[in-house]
Amino acid sequence: MADRQHSAAESKAENGTEREHWARRMERTARRFALATLAIGILVVAAIAWQARPSGGWAFVAIPFGAAAGAYWLLTRKVRRRRAILAQPFPVEWEAVLQREVVFFRALEPAEKQRFRREIQLFLGEKRVTGIGMQVDATTRVLTAASAIIPIFGFPEWEWNQINEVLIYPSRFNQDFSFEEGAGRHTLGMVGTGPMNGLMILVKPDLLHGFRNAADKHNVGIHEFAHLVDKSDGAIDGLPGVGLDRQAIGPWVDLMRRKMLEIEQGDSDIDPYALTNEAEFFAVTTEYFFERPGVMQRKHPELYTMLEKVFRQDLHARKGALAAERLRGRPEFGRNSPCPCGSGVKYKKCCLRKARRAA
Repeated sequence: MADRQHSAAESKAENGTEREHWARRMERTARRFALATLAIGILVVAAIAWQARPSGGWAFVAIPFGAAAGAYWLLTRKVRRRRAILAQPFPVEWEAVLQREVVFFRALEPAEKQRFRREIQLFLGEKRVTGIGMQVDATTRVLTAASAIIPIFGFPEWEWNQINEVLIYPSRFNQDFSFEEGAGRHTLGMVGTGPMNGLMILVKPDLLHGFRNAADKHNVGIHEFAHLVDKSDGAIDGLPGVGLDRQAIGPWVDLMRRKMLEIEQGDSDIDPYALTNEAEFFAVTTEYFFERPGVMQRKHPELYTMLEKVFRQDLHARKGALAAERLRGRPEFGRNSPCPCGSGVKYKKCCLRKARRAA
């Protein structure tokens, strides 16, 4: 089943149609709503005209048409914005970051890489990444976006409605969100709740380290976005609202308890921070799943299978590519590298040349 799902995902990626299907559905819905608005408006105007026989002429009959046009414009605003974002060429600086820092990206097939780039563009085009006491560079922005895309890459039409802005701190912080003074400055990242709902905090050095050491089973960016995947049902409780049907919830809870007991007894290589609660267990094991899927599959096969269902990603199929990319280290991307558009031509002879002509 996992292989069939993976093949279907690749087929969709080759056509690049997932988001376009969404856009067409939104446009169809908008048209229906606009037509309904027009029909109701015409009936109301006709009733008023029949009863009142206004002396101002029939100019007011244009109101329903204006209301319908306005409804369509409002309902398709997101579609137009996204098409404008995706119409922009993928920045070479962003491509260099992905090639240099993101092992997961380098292990993808060409069509999947193109879809990953589009998701990066949409995330950075719609969400704010704000530096606190510092400037945010391209590397930090792209790795923040990559942290969001990796866990939901198995959901081609995923919407990050749970977050509006990511705050980037220059160093670790305490419970008062201070990174300059005070005790207890040990926090690497967090998902906001209550008054801070819709916000996330990531610490830049730890975000960078999570991608530059792709073998230690730690990645704070993926960890925090795993909490938001968990929150897809409204609660951060270790019971994600996606991937698992109702029949699988009981076995998942039982598996978490057994694995937490193994950690307590010192019989596990899972980070002890997973013992904090079920929500942290889910986030910690998500880091492990995406950084060392082969190791997890060998040491924790039942846990691996469950997380494969949650995230709808068959990392076993990419195990060899992921291992090879980890061994290869951090390649550089330059003018003579293959163009990120997938044309097979050198970047300097393809999109770079087009960008210079457009400029």
